Amino acid sequence: MASKVNLDTSERLDITCRQGDTFSLTLTLKNCAGTALTLTTSEYSFLMQVWSVDARGAASGDPILGSPNLGKNVTNSFEQFVIDDSGNVTISATASTMREIEGGVYIYDLQSILPTSAGADTHTTVLRGNFIVNPDVSKSL
Repeated sequence: MASKVNLDTSERLDITCRQGDTFSLTLTLKNCAGTALTLTTSEYSFLMQVWSVDARGAASGDPILGSPNLGKNVTNSFEQFVIDDSGNVTISATASTMREIEGGVYIYDLQSILPTSAGADTHTTVLRGNFIVNPDVSKSL
């Protein structure tokens, strides 16, 4: 008989970017057989939030960067996520948005949301890790 089960299938991916630079990250999502997910046809949506970290390493305060139309106290948001039926999801933020994010180490996660016919959408955390923003010297006008 099994003694434990682990339902956390998320992968750790630390992201390092630069304050004030345009942010663009394209990921290709596949199922366990290695087949690309049909993100558009299946009507996937995505949720991503970046948070400050408290002394225990837990998310603290309000998200400093998040998905568009999040409905929380998010001052800065990513652009609309772009998806296709080859499993690609592109997450981007403008240089002016990234200029507002102070250099530092934050935490994030990315969730996929798959609608179901029963109305109980399936939420799955795909990625998690550190979101590191290196400070920038040059400031565009």
